[in-house]
Amino acid sequence: MPPRAVLVCALLACLLACARADAAISASDLTAEEYYSMPQLFHLDEYESCVATRGVYCLGSFELSPDGESRVFRLMQEYSSNWVDNFNHTRLHRGLCVSRRCSDSNTALQVPEPSMDSWFASCVNASTMSSHNLSARLYQLDYCQRGQESARPLDAADRAFPVVLAALAALAGVSTALELLLSPQTKKEYQWALCWSLPGCWRALRAPPPAVSAAGDLRVFDGVRVFCMMCVIIEHVCWLSTISYLTDIRYFETIRRSGDAILLGNSTLVVQVFFLMASFLLAHKILLQTSKGSMPPWRSFFSTMINRIIRISPSYYMVVWFAASWWARLGAGPQWAPRVAAEAAVCRAKWWVHLLYLNNVLDADNKCLVQTWYLAADMQLYAVALLLTLALARWRRGALPTLMALLLISVGGLFAVSYWLKLVSTFVMHNPEVVRVKYYGDLSFNILYQSPLGNAPGTLAGLLLAYVHHEMLERNKQPQQYRWFRWVTSAGAPLAMWWAAWSPLLLGAGAPERAPAAALAALERPVFSLFVGLALLGAMHGVQPIWVRFFAWRGWGPAARLSFGALLLHMPINTALIAARRAPTEFNRLSIIVEWFGVAGAAYLAALPLALLVELPAQRLQRALEQLCRAPPPEPRPQPVEKTNL
Repeated sequence: MPPRAVLVCALLACLLACARADAAISASDLTAEEYYSMPQLFHLDEYESCVATRGVYCLGSFELSPDGESRVFRLMQEYSSNWVDNFNHTRLHRGLCVSRRCSDSNTALQVPEPSMDSWFASCVNASTMSSHNLSARLYQLDYCQRGQESARPLDAADRAFPVVLAALAALAGVSTALELLLSPQTKKEYQWALCWSLPGCWRALRAPPPAVSAAGDLRVFDGVRVFCMMCVIIEHVCWLSTISYLTDIRYFETIRRSGDAILLGNSTLVVQVFFLMASFLLAHKILLQTSKGSMPPWRSFFSTMINRIIRISPSYYMVVWFAASWWARLGAGPQWAPRVAAEAAVCRAKWWVHLLYLNNVLDADNKCLVQTWYLAADMQLYAVALLLTLALARWRRGALPTLMALLLISVGGLFAVSYWLKLVSTFVMHNPEVVRVKYYGDLSFNILYQSPLGNAPGTLAGLLLAYVHHEMLERNKQPQQYRWFRWVTSAGAPLAMWWAAWSPLLLGAGAPERAPAAALAALERPVFSLFVGLALLGAMHGVQPIWVRFFAWRGWGPAARLSFGALLLHMPINTALIAARRAPTEFNRLSIIVEWFGVAGAAYLAALPLALLVELPAQRLQRALEQLCRAPPPEPRPQPVEKTNL
């Protein structure tokens, strides 16, 4: 069977898994009449006119309880018991113009500030008692405000941010002028002064990918990086829609078990590809240096870590600074305070934790730019992978057994921790109610999803891939000549998709059992990383199914270099877009696709100035200073001899 046939068969298996997911949708569910007999889950009153007329607008969540026996409330409890797929319908979320809905507008001016929340609570309670004979208790108040709230006063950090932006723009202007005016010889002597040159940074952004060499074909990495970044963006588009106020909740809950929704909900497994590629490229570089003879291990460790920190930190710190200072000032809306302003306050409080790359382990429940957990985990695992690689590079014979043993130990440890603490897999973790509170207090997110422990399998898989790759190179093997190798590696990418779409079905519908949930939580990342590693191994050794030829296109290079900026910026952009909406969000396949491309396009466009003014100049400055330090001192010029000394 040729590799193309294997690819087709694996894709068919993926489609069968999706069809199996559709079949798993239980029609137990409720008829339309039963469903809509329950109270509406989300509601937002008109915001703009309320605050413009100095009305009282409140946003909060309520817990319902029956006043005696209630068939509707029992129905709500039974339906909400499937917490994996459904919202908790015994909790309502309301944004009301209280002064307009529960009294005339003049009363609003007479209510003191501390009494607004009581007014809000009594207003909603009266409504639910009247419509469903259910009492409503306010359990979370997001805010109550009279009229438009004034912005927070500017502090030193707020004032400094635009000054730094102006300084960066000035540096770019001066550096660009120097590049255009100086002679070629002078430019070589003063490379450090040209680091912010826009033409130079643009050339660096558009530099061609590395050519195929004896060390392997790595062209596919750029395309894979862009694809995984797009997967992350669409998953976050759906994620942010879930934490907002939605319109058709029944549609959302019905498609939760459809094949494409399971694949999408489990698509965060692609983050393992980033860990895998980072550790592979690290080990690949160290092994090449070791074969040529290089610097001592301790010096290599510090040099490599400094390079990594300079590669990531400038752009990362600038975006965190923006989120802590000016982000909350750029909009308004009924959901702006709990979505943007509250997160900006977290950024102001724990900016130093981000500075140390510890935001995934210190105060992990309070999240500033939730996607940046990856940068912290990546930096931590990068240091561990570097130490492992330097240690094993001088003991090559035992490298593969050691890494395989470490991978098995990590899987066993994940299973033990998952069983002990009742942790769940990725798809189950992304259930609606946990997503709504941004995983606050959720151990599965803190221990499995964003910690170094949970992501160690992806890093170890990358190290294994590097050592297997170099073993093949050193033995001068040509694995692409073997049919079995072409079959296995060609099926790697489709099998990874199949695993992401099918693995959640192993647990069945509803709340999972403890042991199967722990087993899947421990295995889902290693198995996915194994399939991706097989696919990349084939691509590096000349196996070229259609997806390899697609991702090996040289045009992916600039987009791949902008993907880091897109990772940082797509969440602030999308969060602001959601929070500024005056009406609940419409959630359907078409709207998600449109928003996906809109957010991705905006994120990559915003990543361009970030790369040209911050990321690339910092890297160019580091290289220029290193060359300056390594350059030999200039030879002294001969002094003219004075005639009086003759």
